[in-house]
Amino acid sequence: MKKLDLSRLLLASAFLAAPAAALDLGSLPSVKELAAQAEQPEVSAPLPGAPKDARVLKEWTIMVFMNGKNNLSDYVIEDMNEMEVYGPTANINVVTQAARIKYEAPSYPGGGYNDYPDYPGVVPHPGWPNPFWGGMPPMMNKKVTTVKDASTDWAGVRRYEVTKDGENGSLGSKLLADLGTVDMGDYKQLVEFGKWAKQNYPAKKYMLVVWNHGDGWKNKAFGPRPVLKGISYDDETGNGISAVNLGRAVREMGGVEIYASDACLMQMAEVAYELKDAAKITVGSEETEPGDGWAYDYFLSRVHSNQNNLKPEVMAAAAVQGYKAFYGEQKTDATQSALRTSGLVSFRVLLDQWVDLAMKEDRAMITGAATGATTFEGVGSRDLIHFMENVHGKTKSQALKAKTVEVMNHIYNKVLIDNGATGDKFTKAYGLAVYLPGYSYEDDYNELAWAREGKWDDFAKWLTTKDPAPAPNTHAQEAAANLLP
Repeated sequence: MKKLDLSRLLLASAFLAAPAAALDLGSLPSVKELAAQAEQPEVSAPLPGAPKDARVLKEWTIMVFMNGKNNLSDYVIEDMNEMEVYGPTANINVVTQAARIKYEAPSYPGGGYNDYPDYPGVVPHPGWPNPFWGGMPPMMNKKVTTVKDASTDWAGVRRYEVTKDGENGSLGSKLLADLGTVDMGDYKQLVEFGKWAKQNYPAKKYMLVVWNHGDGWKNKAFGPRPVLKGISYDDETGNGISAVNLGRAVREMGGVEIYASDACLMQMAEVAYELKDAAKITVGSEETEPGDGWAYDYFLSRVHSNQNNLKPEVMAAAAVQGYKAFYGEQKTDATQSALRTSGLVSFRVLLDQWVDLAMKEDRAMITGAATGATTFEGVGSRDLIHFMENVHGKTKSQALKAKTVEVMNHIYNKVLIDNGATGDKFTKAYGLAVYLPGYSYEDDYNELAWAREGKWDDFAKWLTTKDPAPAPNTHAQEAAANLLP
């Protein structure tokens, strides 16, 4: 496997393809400035009041919360095997809380894990079985290489310390605990895992990966379907973790340098904003992830290659570039990006100013810019930067054009670290999605900090407001009446 120089990749990522019409390239930071930023001292995110541990304090602990209590159960073993190809380095811990369920016979031909027999044929969220696929959905097709033995043939919730084990199909990692039945859809379990990992595997810096299905900011039910809760769906309990509770969980465990979603649709402004006080960087996908999700061997190979220079931005770029390399080789459309949360509050303030100007424009023009922007499946989510590019090209307002440039410069200078979109479908997926509903506004959106503190909710409501029908022409009606016999 070719190893890449992540420090160079990180610097290059500042010059991602951007909408030329809207971006003032002269305001981008120079390579020298970025290198200077990488040399600034790091502030770790330790667990407040955590007891001192006799174990050696390492540079990083990577914590992976793997909720396979759904149709992703087999992928738990697959991904842990990928982690074991390279394993941790001498200065990095990798620990998992891994959950699986026993295989259940599908309620319809061609189904899969726990396909909700009470709702046959319903696909509650992207990636779940659908009878019309004749098996697992196309994005989840995969050649399974797992060896079925005692290390892989189990159900329940376990904790592991990941160790190097080559490329065999068994799990060689150290089993630390069998927790039995645990609700992986309860945010308090995520908190407990994070606290446990910090206490037992102390480090200067922490990275948390939440592994499961994802639905962006969502927190609602649609008709007979199960409630959508953002991320980490537990089919045994019916629970999931909302975007609001995800931010709460990471704060309560004491914060992390990097929060990452190995799940669909999570790289939205709304989700990142919930995490702004809990994580310095968020990594995730704007679009649904293919069934393989992260290629952990591709990620950890880059970690090994750059273990002497693993600043948080370099670690995040290792995740993005590993993902991009894997799906680039597969010739699969996919997205992955890394965002810096320190720039999100000022970004929201600028966006509020942009909203004030946009809502004075012709709504049909703004709607056209939204519908023309790159869209992502299932959550009213579109690429924010592409939308801005479209608005800049359509509006005649010089004030709105100038504010659009200012917003986009801020994204590139202060928010976006790296973008790893692949495939023709996502040539204009620039790394940050946002809620742009096409039909109606969803009231659960009001629960988000992004909506409570900013004006994007007002903009989304304005965007979906239906113009009233024109008033009847009474004079024409009277004239028509006079013609009647």
